[in-house]
Amino acid sequence: MGGAVRRTRAGRFGAASATETAKAEDDEVASAEVGVSVGASAMGGAEDEASGTACPYTAAKEALGLAPPPPTRRDENGNPAMVDNVSFLKSLIKASQHPVGMPIAMLDWAAEKGECVGIKNAIGPFCVSILDPEIVEYVCFTNAKNYRLRMLPDAFRYVIQNKGITGSDGQYNRDHRLMCQKPFINSFSLAEFSSTVEERIAHMCNTWQQAHAMGGGKPYEINIDYDSQQVTLDVIGKVAFAYDFKRCEAHEAKTLRGEADEDGNVSKLLAAYNGSSEIMGELFITPGPILKLQNFLGLGRVRELKEQYAILESVGTKLMSERRAIVKERLAAGDEEDYCLLDVLVKAKDADGQPLSDADLWGDINDIMAAGHRTTASNFTVNLWHVARYEHIQEQIEKEVAALGGRPPTFQDVQEGKLPYTQRVVKESLRKYAPINLFPRLAEGPDTLPSGHKVEEGDFILLSTYAMGRNPRVWEDPNKFDPDRFTDEALYAQAEKQASAVARGDPAKLEQARERMRRRMNAGRDFTYTPFGAGPRSCIGGVFALLAATTMLASTVQKFKLSKASHSKGAVGEELNIMYDTTICFPEGVWINLEPRERPLGA
Repeated sequence: MGGAVRRTRAGRFGAASATETAKAEDDEVASAEVGVSVGASAMGGAEDEASGTACPYTAAKEALGLAPPPPTRRDENGNPAMVDNVSFLKSLIKASQHPVGMPIAMLDWAAEKGECVGIKNAIGPFCVSILDPEIVEYVCFTNAKNYRLRMLPDAFRYVIQNKGITGSDGQYNRDHRLMCQKPFINSFSLAEFSSTVEERIAHMCNTWQQAHAMGGGKPYEINIDYDSQQVTLDVIGKVAFAYDFKRCEAHEAKTLRGEADEDGNVSKLLAAYNGSSEIMGELFITPGPILKLQNFLGLGRVRELKEQYAILESVGTKLMSERRAIVKERLAAGDEEDYCLLDVLVKAKDADGQPLSDADLWGDINDIMAAGHRTTASNFTVNLWHVARYEHIQEQIEKEVAALGGRPPTFQDVQEGKLPYTQRVVKESLRKYAPINLFPRLAEGPDTLPSGHKVEEGDFILLSTYAMGRNPRVWEDPNKFDPDRFTDEALYAQAEKQASAVARGDPAKLEQARERMRRRMNAGRDFTYTPFGAGPRSCIGGVFALLAATTMLASTVQKFKLSKASHSKGAVGEELNIMYDTTICFPEGVWINLEPRERPLGA
C-alpha cells in the first residue's frame, strides 16, 4: 500500500468536485447517484492512483490457502447460500423484538451463512439479503437498470399517489431526480445554503449561551435531539422553498422567556412530519387492499395518516403559491438564480413542455423536507453526543476550528479540506448510526447475481445501510467509534482487504480487483459505506447533508466545550438508545452538557 497520494485542492474528503464526479460516470446512473459520492471515498475529486503491492501478510495467507472464508459463500453442494426456515423464523423473531429491526437479522444471516443469502418466502416473493459490497455494487451500479424499483410500503404509496422522487418510478422518477438534484450541486445554490446553515446554527448557539448564563454558570444540559430538529427544520425550509419556519426563534422564546409558540401552523407541520413517520413505521408491511378497507371503515391508523399528510399538503400548497409569485417577479427583473429547490421546480417543464402541477411540486418538496429534516438532525445529534463523550475527539476538532482564526466555519472550509477530521467524525457517525436503516430494491426482470442466486421479476433485494456499517468483516470492531477509519490510509487498506476477498487467492484476479477498488473509491462509489443509499435511488442531498453536518459540528465546538450529561438517559454504555420508523429516532432523547467558551476558538 506504499506510495504517496497526491491531494486535490478539495482534499480527499472535500465536496468541491461532486459535479465532476457525476460527469465522469455514466450519465443516467451518475446523475441520480450524487448522494453516493459522499461514501467512503467521500465527495472529493479524483486523485492519482497510489502505487504499491498487496499486503505481504495477506498475500502469503492466500498463497497457502489460509485466507478467511470469502464474504459470500456457497453451501456444501456448491449452491448459493440459503437461510433455512428455522433460522429465518428465529432471526425474524429476534429482529421484531429489536428496535433496529430487520438489519439485525441480516447481520445474523451474514455471520451464519455469508454476506449474500437467499430466503424462500412461503407467503411472498423470493428475497436475497446482501451485505457483500461486491454484490451491492452489482445491484446498485453494474446492473442498476434491473433494480431501479424501490420497495416501498403500500401505506406510503397510498397517501402520496406515486408522486415525489421517493414514491415514483420509471422515467418520471428519473426526470424529477435530475430536476431536484440541480441546486445541490450548483455553486450559487450551495453558497446560499451555506449562509443559511451558518446563520441558523449561530442563532441556536446564541440561545444556548444565554440559557447557560441564566443558569448561574453551571453546565447547560440539553436534549440535543430536540434542539437539532429546530435548527434543521429552519435549514431545510429555506433549502426546499426559501421559507423561514423560525423554529430557532420559537425555541429561544420558549427557553429564555417561557413564551408559547405563537405559530401554530408550523407546530402542526412539525408534528405532522413526525407523526406521519411514526405511523408509516407501524403500517410498513400492511398490504394496499387492507389499507383501503381500513380507511373506508375508519379503522386502524390509515385515516390518521391521511390526515397528517393533508396538513402537510395544505401548508405546502400555500407556500408554493407564494413562491411562484416571487419567482415570476424575479424572472421579470432578469434574476434567474435558484435560491431554493422550489425555484428550480417552478421553472421546470414536464415531458409535454408544461409547467409542473401543484401535485408534482408538492411530491418533490415533501420528499426533501421529510428526508432532509430528520436525517440531518439525527446526524448532528449523534455527532455532538460522541464529541461530548470522547475528549480526544473534541481536541482534534478544536485544533482544526482554531486554525480558522475565529471566523464561523463555512461549506467552503469543508470543500477546501480545512476540516478533514471534523468531517471524519460526521462520516463515522453516519456509519454507526445510519439515518435510514434499509434501502431495499425490487428486481424488474430475471437475473443471476454474482453469488449465484437467481432472481425473477418482483423478487426482493434486501439492502441495509445499518447492517453494512456494522459488518465486522469490513469494519474492525464495528461498535467502536473511530473517525480514523476514514483516513486515506485506512480507506486504501480497506480497498486492499476487499480486493483480497474478491480475488479468493487468484493473483490475476487480485490485481484486477485492487485496481477496480481504487478506481471505485476515487470515483466516490465505495459500496462498503452507503449512509445515503446507493445507486440510481440514492439520496440526492447527500453532498449537502455532509457539508451541513460538518459545518454545524465545527460551529458548535468553536463556541462550546461539550461534555457528557450527568445521567445515562438515552444511552446504554457506548450505544445510543435508538429505534427506526422511516428514519432513526431517539425515544429517550440524547442528552449532553454545553459550556460556552470565553471566546470562539482561534479568535
